[in-house]
Amino acid sequence: MITAGPLIELAGEQWRGVSDGARHHGCDLVCFVGSELDHPDPHKRRANTVYDLISPNRIDALVVWTTRVGQLIGSEGMQEYVKQYAPMPIVSVETPLAQWPTILMDNRNGMKQAVDHLIEVHGKRRIAFIRGPQTHAGAQERFWGYADSLRNHGIAFDPALVSMPGSLIWEPNRATDTVRRMLSRVLEPPDAIAAANDDYATGAVSALEELGFRTPEEIAVVGYDNHTNVRMNDLTTVRAPFRQMGFRAVELAVALVKGEPTRHRQTMPTELVVRRSCGCLPSGLGDHAPAHDRLTINESATASTVADHLRDSLGQASTALPDGWAEQLVVELMAAGRGEVEGAEFLKLLAEYIRWSARAGCEPAQWWPPLFDLHRFVTARISDATLINDLWLRVQLLLGDAFATDARFKYLSHERHDQTVREAGQRLIASRDVDELTNALAEELPRLGIPGCHVMAYDTPGTARTLVRYEHDEVKPPPTTSFPTINLTPYPFRRTTPFSALVAPLYTDEDHLGYVIFEEGPQPGWIYEAVQQQLSSALRSIRLMQELKDARARLEERVGETEAQLRHAQKMEAIGRLTGGIAHDFNNILTVVNGNSEMLLRRTLQDDPRRTAIEDIKHAGERAANLTRQLLAFTRQQVLHPESLDLRDNLTKVHSMLRTLVGENIELQMHLPDGVAQVWADAGQVEQILFNLAVNSRDAMPAGGTLRIEIANRPLRGDDTGRIVGVRPGQYVVMRVQDTGSGMAPDVQAQVFEPYFTTKPVGKGTGLGLSTVFGIVQQSGGQIELISAPGEGTTVEVYLPVPIELNGTPEAPYARRTTTHQGVGTVLLVEDDAQVRVMTRRTLETAGYAVIEAGDGQEALQLATAHRSTIDLVLTDVVMPKMGGPELVRLLRSTGAAPAVIYVSGYTTDEVLDDEVLITKPYVESDLLERVRQVLAR
Repeated sequence: MITAGPLIELAGEQWRGVSDGARHHGCDLVCFVGSELDHPDPHKRRANTVYDLISPNRIDALVVWTTRVGQLIGSEGMQEYVKQYAPMPIVSVETPLAQWPTILMDNRNGMKQAVDHLIEVHGKRRIAFIRGPQTHAGAQERFWGYADSLRNHGIAFDPALVSMPGSLIWEPNRATDTVRRMLSRVLEPPDAIAAANDDYATGAVSALEELGFRTPEEIAVVGYDNHTNVRMNDLTTVRAPFRQMGFRAVELAVALVKGEPTRHRQTMPTELVVRRSCGCLPSGLGDHAPAHDRLTINESATASTVADHLRDSLGQASTALPDGWAEQLVVELMAAGRGEVEGAEFLKLLAEYIRWSARAGCEPAQWWPPLFDLHRFVTARISDATLINDLWLRVQLLLGDAFATDARFKYLSHERHDQTVREAGQRLIASRDVDELTNALAEELPRLGIPGCHVMAYDTPGTARTLVRYEHDEVKPPPTTSFPTINLTPYPFRRTTPFSALVAPLYTDEDHLGYVIFEEGPQPGWIYEAVQQQLSSALRSIRLMQELKDARARLEERVGETEAQLRHAQKMEAIGRLTGGIAHDFNNILTVVNGNSEMLLRRTLQDDPRRTAIEDIKHAGERAANLTRQLLAFTRQQVLHPESLDLRDNLTKVHSMLRTLVGENIELQMHLPDGVAQVWADAGQVEQILFNLAVNSRDAMPAGGTLRIEIANRPLRGDDTGRIVGVRPGQYVVMRVQDTGSGMAPDVQAQVFEPYFTTKPVGKGTGLGLSTVFGIVQQSGGQIELISAPGEGTTVEVYLPVPIELNGTPEAPYARRTTTHQGVGTVLLVEDDAQVRVMTRRTLETAGYAVIEAGDGQEALQLATAHRSTIDLVLTDVVMPKMGGPELVRLLRSTGAAPAVIYVSGYTTDEVLDDEVLITKPYVESDLLERVRQVLAR
């Protein structure tokens, strides 16, 4: 089967229909889940490589769900696309494909039934229609069904009440805009709206609510498809027979394989499902609430006929009810209608049967059609309908409660599944190698109900190798050799019964990683796709880790362990020097860009059309400045998205995932008091900090122990120390992660935040966990401290800044201030980069300072001697040719001159700067002038 994900709602019904059909006919099913062909999003198009795995080597026949895969290319595009699979037998669903048999749904009659219902039951005469995408064949047929119903009832067709065909994809917002425009153009609004799809119907309801119309009291709405989400929103719709179509498609595919004759085209009937949006359930208006289609109970109908309808409507669930239950309901309602017994007895009996059937998997909607039949049957056979109509109202209210209870149950069930998937995903994403990934899958897949999972990684073009082989609820050793991808696996699937599997691609924005084969377990298709995405992230991380390990292994293989360590140290030193040099030169350039952009902004009026472009330049310069601070560790190469976070809520949400992560032998304590301030940070990165620290603590307690996590308000003063230099004083929230593990020696503590440093055995750790934490905290404007001793456990304190309120909106606490003061004094400016020197001089002179400039330390010494009595401040770069800043200052002070000093540097230095002020590049005008003012004011 070929279809497009995600396998939720209708796509899930389609897949389950094909799966049921395959199982019924004793066939194996392999469902290839990609995306729409020619999708405009390149990331989604990458998923379509999974269709290249389809081959006669493993596949005997193909079911193509054309409206899912080809809705963007139309029927002609699909006909051209499936030629690549010839001569494999093909069955098309929803769109005819050349000579292959096709399964269609009765779109035309389905929409006609819905509009007939509005006209005949609710008396609607002015009905609008929202048309679907031009490329969707079924959408056009639904429009014809709408027109048929109007014509059959003698209602004139009004073009003003019909929208133009839609775009390529069903978008609720488009329907919302369409209804707004339609109602603004017509003098009299419609009394009902029919939409070609439930998404459009939902958009129409939103527009009506926005414009002040009540649904269904003023304008009724019906849709088409019976989406899962609309089943909880009271939308009357047409149930598309996707499950039955999938089942029938398998029957045709089996016939093609056997060479048996088949019908070229088959059409499956639809079913009208009435809910509140048309004016029905639970209206309480007796014959004002029919079931799907028009129900008729003729005079010859018997109690046995009605009882059979009750049993048939409930299907398999009826076997869970007592023998004779249907006949008993008929007798009880008849007696209540005649006044022979209290209606409460019938309601009690009905409520009990509804509960029993629900336990057997019956939905409340299945009760509605036969109960309506029963109501009509009894009403036609009693003289006074007063009692029965009153009882009928109470029946509808009872069903309404059943609908609400069913919706709550489904919501809670979904939430439980979602929580389980999130916990499993965190385990998978945290995997550092294939062994950890395999163990995580072996533990988490049973919780998800997935009986088998086969993870394949692409090797050379057209080949792959098996990373994980999990089947029959156990891990099996995978083959070590590569195999052709068109074989799907290098080993046969041996099952005693037919199996159903999903094949999904594993990929990132940059690369195709492989694919995963899930053996079918739980029915919700989104579970498989969530695990697929988590596996993609895990494989990407494992690949990066493996590349690092391979590089290190090759190095150690060549020169031996001792020399490898030496080379590693030399390499890290060289990288540090190279990074510092690059950052220095790049920061010089950015200082000019950022400084001039801020100066231009200060001189530009708010309504100046050039201001946006200047702000863009300033923003780009700030982003580039952030990049230079991230060069020391590749794990800090991501852009953060900070916001105002409630740290207590965030940590509470991940409690269960942490519980799973640290293991059962470790006691997890969390102290999260009320009243702790919010922090300014990226929510995802805060979780990353916590999980990395938790993993380190877990590894430090192999025999078990206690992991305690707590948060508290904690201000940082200017004299507070930590591992990060230059943290601004202010209000912070501290997150402490404390374990009772083995602790660390002082020499280990000194290196613990360095990239690649690890105390674990070779192959057991990468040394990137704590350096990642350090980088995230540093980027977030926070502080980090580590307290530990051998045998006494370890405590890591992470300080995150508290946001400030500006006009009621939380903002970053370290937003730059605008400096407007006028300075007085003479500044000796020493800078070897000419552009930086020119920009800085312009900034200082504009602020009122007199400036003497020099290109290096020697020139500055000569100028200082000539202007000895007039220099108030020396503003000097640290590293320069001929003579650096610190040496210049020492020589000046040796002559008796004692001006104030500010150092400027683009990277860290080993120079001793005493207690002088240091400004890091790139800096902007406001920061520079503020520091100059502060130093001269001392």
